[in-house]
Amino acid sequence: MNLQQTLREHIINQYLKGQIPTGFDDDYNLIDDGILDSLAIINLVDWVEKNHQIEFGDNDIVPEHFTSVNALAEFVLQKSNVNKIN
Repeated sequence: MNLQQTLREHIINQYLKGQIPTGFDDDYNLIDDGILDSLAIINLVDWVEKNHQIEFGDNDIVPEHFTSVNALAEFVLQKSNVNKIN
């Protein structure tokens, strides 16, 4: 399973409770459409850190990283690559 699939399934199971909205895909806006609020983002950060061995800094928790599955996956991949270099 790739990163987008893993993130998508987690979001569907945890925040949508299996009720997938019409048009839901990896670019679906999770914030504007009310799927992720501030508490959900904090919980998602915790889950991502535990499951993808990355650490969010204070400046990393910005809406741009959580607007969609693709945005979050891109951030996780960038953060993972930075950790590999350091």
